[in-house]
Amino acid sequence: MTSPDTVSLSVVVVAGGTGRRFGGKIPKQFLELAGIPVLIRTLKKFNEVRVVKRIILVLPEDKRRWFKESILPDHPVSKLSDVVAGGETRQDSVRHGLARLSADREPYVAVHDGVRPFFDPRWLEMGLGVLKDFPAVAVGIPPVDTVKRVSSRGFVVGTPKRESLVMIQTPQMFQTGLVQEAHQKALEEGWQVSDDTALMERMGYPVKILPGSRWNIKITELADLEIGEILLHLTQREGESS
Repeated sequence: MTSPDTVSLSVVVVAGGTGRRFGGKIPKQFLELAGIPVLIRTLKKFNEVRVVKRIILVLPEDKRRWFKESILPDHPVSKLSDVVAGGETRQDSVRHGLARLSADREPYVAVHDGVRPFFDPRWLEMGLGVLKDFPAVAVGIPPVDTVKRVSSRGFVVGTPKRESLVMIQTPQMFQTGLVQEAHQKALEEGWQVSDDTALMERMGYPVKILPGSRWNIKITELADLEIGEILLHLTQREGESS
């Protein structure tokens, strides 16, 4: 048996959605940001990170062949090892991606939204350091506005302290065997959650939070593409001046 590579990270990039909220015929992950598909920008960024061992991409079943034949030839990603079919929900899609991993050979995995191209690669190395002692780590940012708990009738029922709240982003990083176990348990019990850290919480595992970034936006609306163009310009300008 191959010994575990304890200093590398496998990545599951989830882009299995159809983008119904976005509108239009083209799913949001394939729309172009400054001439390059958003998803390709995300994949390329992971591809350049030293600690990333391989990338598993999850796409809608009807887009897998098209992506391989129409997108990848113009935008090759050397560490992309698998393009797998997504499921009905994001949770199903993540599980399908995780199924391609061997926990013995690939003990650490990151799960990331395909439409978040502005993540900081340094988070991956930081996350690997945390995963040696904890089963899960994610990046997040504190809310800037006051958050209210609201009843089903639309009335405020409470105001939690902002100091104890975090808005979770991706990448989220895990010990592979434990997150696979959590997804299997969710399948058996019918758990449906909004992100993978919530499954780890259900299992009783601690989740460590690292500081994220307000620039780590998720492209979910057309306006986000315009914001992305500005962020891309700013980051390129910073790179030229450094």
